[in-house]
Amino acid sequence: MKINNWLNPQNFSAEKIKRYQAAFSSNKPFPYLELANFIKPEKIIALLQALNEQEFSPKQADLFQFLQTSDLLYSDDPVLKEFIALFSSPELIALMHDVTNLKLNGKIDLFASIYQDTDFLLPHDDQLPGRKIAFMLYLNDLDEKDGGALAFYETKNKTPTKISKRIIPKAGTLVFFEVSPLSFHTVEEVVIDTQRITLSGWFYG
Repeated sequence: MKINNWLNPQNFSAEKIKRYQAAFSSNKPFPYLELANFIKPEKIIALLQALNEQEFSPKQADLFQFLQTSDLLYSDDPVLKEFIALFSSPELIALMHDVTNLKLNGKIDLFASIYQDTDFLLPHDDQLPGRKIAFMLYLNDLDEKDGGALAFYETKNKTPTKISKRIIPKAGTLVFFEVSPLSFHTVEEVVIDTQRITLSGWFYG
């Protein structure tokens, strides 16, 4: 698996890795990193075309409302299989370890989601056994006025208090953060007739 087929190699020089390490560990309210232009534009198009052939099911409860695929690790789509191979590759796992200093075992989860008008995901921390890093790759652009931002919370006594960081989805941007008792986050309600399309999952350790 040649990761340069997918990734922009200029983003991963030794100097930039050092900058990513410093930013990840110092970012507030908990360790995270936002990497713009993480994958090549032609791969974004290929992923969108692949997801157009996948089945999305409504997910609805008090905590959330959106559309989601089943576990994509079982997809037979060649583009999605290649993407999974990329995110499971020793090279990418090593990169994530270098940036986060978290021990990873190569296991990932992956699914796609679509948020449309009135869809949302209320604050939660993503904690489940083995999860070390949550990630999301945005596949289309939204504006701030559209809603659908990923928002991070400050916490007090392990309870979310107020939003201190918002990330507006931009195609090709990868966001990842350490899963911990402090990693409360939300997807704010989409408020116009648009779609917020992401590939999301977790790295395990």
